Amino acid sequence: MVRTPPSAADQLLLQLVADCGTKVSGRQLERWRARPWPLLPANPRSRPGRPVGGSTSTTNPAVVDLVVWLGQHSRPGADPFYLALGAFGAELPVPEETVREAFTRQVVRLAERMTDQLGPVPATGDVQEWVSDRADEIAQQGARRLTGVNRRIRAIDKQLRQLPAVAELWKFAAGFDPDRADIEPLDNTGVLFHGLAAAVGGADGIAPEVVARIARAQAGREVPQYTAHLLETDPLDPLIAIRHTPPHQLPGLPSESVVNHFLSVAREAPLERLRAGWATAGEMAGWAEALCQAVETELSSEPPGGDACLEWVFGQLFGIGRMYLIKGLAEPSPTPGQQALTALELVFSFDAINKVLATTDADGHETLHRLAPPFLLRLAAVETRSAGPSEVSP
Repeated sequence: MVRTPPSAADQLLLQLVADCGTKVSGRQLERWRARPWPLLPANPRSRPGRPVGGSTSTTNPAVVDLVVWLGQHSRPGADPFYLALGAFGAELPVPEETVREAFTRQVVRLAERMTDQLGPVPATGDVQEWVSDRADEIAQQGARRLTGVNRRIRAIDKQLRQLPAVAELWKFAAGFDPDRADIEPLDNTGVLFHGLAAAVGGADGIAPEVVARIARAQAGREVPQYTAHLLETDPLDPLIAIRHTPPHQLPGLPSESVVNHFLSVAREAPLERLRAGWATAGEMAGWAEALCQAVETELSSEPPGGDACLEWVFGQLFGIGRMYLIKGLAEPSPTPGQQALTALELVFSFDAINKVLATTDADGHETLHRLAPPFLLRLAAVETRSAGPSEVSP
């Protein structure tokens, strides 16, 4: 089959790309524009009218950087949706329908992995009973992956508890969580069981006290957890954001599944919100490693202690950083699929947090500044602060 040469518009586009030091072919442009999920927008078309007739295409200079990026990152057999996510995260003009499908595909794959592990969702019966049949086996798999992460975090906790510079802070924190010694944290199987039950079946049946025990499991019995104490004593429901049926559904899952909430974010969240989630998810591993290294360095200095130690203590005792610290260390080099799922989780979580922030005054916003890891603030409805000890330099 004889192929037609690139149009005049594409020839100019290829030349502009070559001027940037990247060689791309007309065939690649065709492949990247292929529907239904194009990576590259089509050239703009105009109708000049008589006597020329028909339509003509023109080069869009706005896509030059996108073509250069695709030329540098595209490889034979590369997942086109991973390419779409990477280019989108680089703030390049990937078509919106492709971006949303790329995020959606990761949610679909997550649901497939879950049902592969758990088996078909029962048409009737108790979802928690269905999850419990496999929770122990899956927990053991996850525990092996997190052993080193937890050992490192607990070692830092132990040294900080013995540090004179923060002794008063520990004592102060303990006063906000007076009954922690009487409450049994969940073990790995319990944490995974309730996490899977929520992910698959929704928040029904998961009480605030269970969320508190998960928080305590992440920190250990010795560490005061003000957040956990609030969950155990405050009448407000921490899972209110997921105690409803989301608008978009995947087949084979209960309608209230948290996975369906992630699907709804992929389908409906503003693109800038998704891009902020993607960028934040991409910084999580770097932040976690940088914070650990900074704290370990300060602990080995003379005298021990410093700003990073205080950031750790505030974030772990009062803030929301523990789960992100664990996740960042557990996934030091996330795949595009992992990063996309984390981005959806972050956008969903912070949309709920922002609804609460909308009802608070300046003190509430300042509290978030103090207690949230700095890389998360781009998703919060507050102005960003100056960089903390764990900020990763560009």
